[in-house]
Amino acid sequence: MNVATDDPLFWRLFALAQTLPRLPPREMILWLEKVSGQPLTPARLARLSLDHLAREFPSVAGQPTVGLWQLVMSCLAGELPEHLTTHPERAEPLQLRAAFASSDGLMIDGHFGQGKLFFIYAFDDKGPYLQQVRRHRDEPDAPEEGNEARARMLSDCHLLFCEAIGGPAAARVIRNNIHPIKIKPPMTIEQQLQALRTMLAGRIPPWLAKRLGKTHPLSQHQFSL
Repeated sequence: MNVATDDPLFWRLFALAQTLPRLPPREMILWLEKVSGQPLTPARLARLSLDHLAREFPSVAGQPTVGLWQLVMSCLAGELPEHLTTHPERAEPLQLRAAFASSDGLMIDGHFGQGKLFFIYAFDDKGPYLQQVRRHRDEPDAPEEGNEARARMLSDCHLLFCEAIGGPAAARVIRNNIHPIKIKPPMTIEQQLQALRTMLAGRIPPWLAKRLGKTHPLSQHQFSL
């Protein structure tokens, strides 16, 4: 399995912050830099020793358990949890691709216009899997408006799930042939994936069946309409 990223350092730190929620991110970075003694890189994170990490661990967060230390070392080595791991080997045939605005890869809690992370799940004959994680970076000199950039970044997706989206932003999303769906929190990505899986196995709304048929002819899959 491969890390869901083009930036291994970012995602290892992202996963580690989730593993150690009691440790503020800034304190986490200072701790790792102190142990490393050098600028952080994926290779240097993987070489950090458990003994040294434990000796320098900030007292504000309390000492992790043995099981938690195992998760910490896995994150530092790039062995990320399932919700942050992509499966490129399951590339075809695609039946549906859905984007989720999420701050952690678990909850659908993102406002589209402020979203930085979008978790892209695809469906094949075996069910849903994380295909990619896409990051939106605000750039002062970017050639297009932020919401347009987000919409174009997701333009290969059929559906977009988010906690909130404004009218003008929704119009941009729709113009990119994506159907935006606002969910009522709290809602996990896993809950919505299971709902989509049930839908794909049964009655698909006509508008979605039409959308799928336009871009992904599903000759191998029979839908009941």
